[in-house]
Amino acid sequence: MWKTIAAVGATAAIIGGAGTAAFAASGTPTPTPSASSISPASDTSASTPTTAAVKHPGVNRLRRAVHATWVTENKKTIVFTTHDAIRGQVTGVSATSITVQAADELTQTYVITLGTKVHTRALKSKASIADVKTGDPVFVGGTGTTTLTALRVVDTKK
Repeated sequence: MWKTIAAVGATAAIIGGAGTAAFAASGTPTPTPSASSISPASDTSASTPTTAAVKHPGVNRLRRAVHATWVTENKKTIVFTTHDAIRGQVTGVSATSITVQAADELTQTYVITLGTKVHTRALKSKASIADVKTGDPVFVGGTGTTTLTALRVVDTKK
């Protein structure tokens, strides 16, 4: 009996997934919201999704993200880790820390450790924190709650 239930469930998932993919690929236009429902700060380019946006809508949201905090759980050790990320402009940088201000004016300071990986778009390779300058646009990802520790710094200046 369980095999039958599992087979029916798997079939329904496959059909549902194929139907959703066919609908997304059909080019059916998405309904346009009325003018009264659009806020003045909305992104008008979001109303015309590209093929990549239809296939991976979460990716576009992440590309537009300014800063985020999320928690993950290690299933083996049952330890929770708080992750932080920010995209913005460097307002201060030294060998031991980096301070970034996001577009919404939130400022976060991350501790730089020996384990922090630094990359620059200009060098297209590994770099050091000395290659990151005040004013550069960056993405910083790290962990922590009260003291943020940078795991990765990406200088996106061309």
